[in-house]
Amino acid sequence: MTATLDRSADAGWRRLDETALWATGKEAEACRRADYVRQVEVVAELWSRTARAKDDQATMVADLVARWGITRAEARDLLRHAELFGREAIREAAREGLLSKQHLVVIDKTLTEAPEEQRDEVEAALLENAHEFDGATLRVIGRHILQLLDQDGKAPDDRELAEPRRELHLASRKDGSVVFRGKIDQESGAKLTALLSPLAKPTSAGDTRTTAERQRDAFAEIIEMAANSADLPAEGGERPHLALTMSLKDFQEQRGTADVEGVGPMDAASARRIGCDSKVMRVVLGAKSEVLDIGRASRTIPTSIRKALIIRDKGCAFPGCGRRPRQCHAHHVIHWANGGPTSLDNLVLLCGSHHRLAHHSHWTVKIIQGRPEFQG
Repeated sequence: MTATLDRSADAGWRRLDETALWATGKEAEACRRADYVRQVEVVAELWSRTARAKDDQATMVADLVARWGITRAEARDLLRHAELFGREAIREAAREGLLSKQHLVVIDKTLTEAPEEQRDEVEAALLENAHEFDGATLRVIGRHILQLLDQDGKAPDDRELAEPRRELHLASRKDGSVVFRGKIDQESGAKLTALLSPLAKPTSAGDTRTTAERQRDAFAEIIEMAANSADLPAEGGERPHLALTMSLKDFQEQRGTADVEGVGPMDAASARRIGCDSKVMRVVLGAKSEVLDIGRASRTIPTSIRKALIIRDKGCAFPGCGRRPRQCHAHHVIHWANGGPTSLDNLVLLCGSHHRLAHHSHWTVKIIQGRPEFQG
């Protein structure tokens, strides 16, 4: 009996302790809210003494940073919330301890985006929910309110349609890779998503690539398809092309680097992979690297042989891959630079991902009785 009473007493003490901690946490939050309200009211008083011009705003932010040792972002929040306190219902709810700083951030952002004639209605809905929900949940509610107010979204003006906001920044790294960042308009973004989606699907049940890696490879495939398009504009009298310059001996032995027009150096192994199925041109150089002769450009895989290859392989021939013919390269089992013939018994269709595997991994392929067989 004594042991039972002891356990019951221990449980009771634990409950009291937990209640005390909860009360302490609640009291601390109430103090934080009250302190923030006092700060906002001080800023509101100082702001009311200015002309509220843009220069006044910059000066006020700088003064708050200097006097209170806060960040510029925190100072800007205080100034926005000081203006928000001009709405009586919000000011009174904050004074009563019903609004945290996070609540005020959400309310300010939502009211700014709401149509002016409906802001009173939006304000009332937000305050009603702020009594029950935290700032993160109120943010979701705010977005939902805005969506209900304008389910068709903001109508773009003629200038936005004529000159959509797009930008792309490219930078080449020492290893030859290219880093890019930018943004495109909604319509172009929808088209890009539609192009990426089918190409970024797993090639088989054994595809271990992450979503980001599959989308990376899909984007590279889109570039490849665009490069092969007959609709590309001409540059210097011909369609854009990838020009590789290196000695035939280095190309054959996969050593050294190739000079890639517009990009810079590329390893010889990658140059050989590109040379599997591309347009090539014979250029004879003199002792001082001067051009002595330029032959006629020709495809390494003639159209007639590619058509026969498509009939045989029907797409990427790698086990389990379902990529379609237009997404594939023609891979020389024995490279043409090493004397491999451009014929069906020395060619296989491979998508970009599996073409890289064939060149840069332990995977090998042979044509046995007219069919490609892979070993890895």
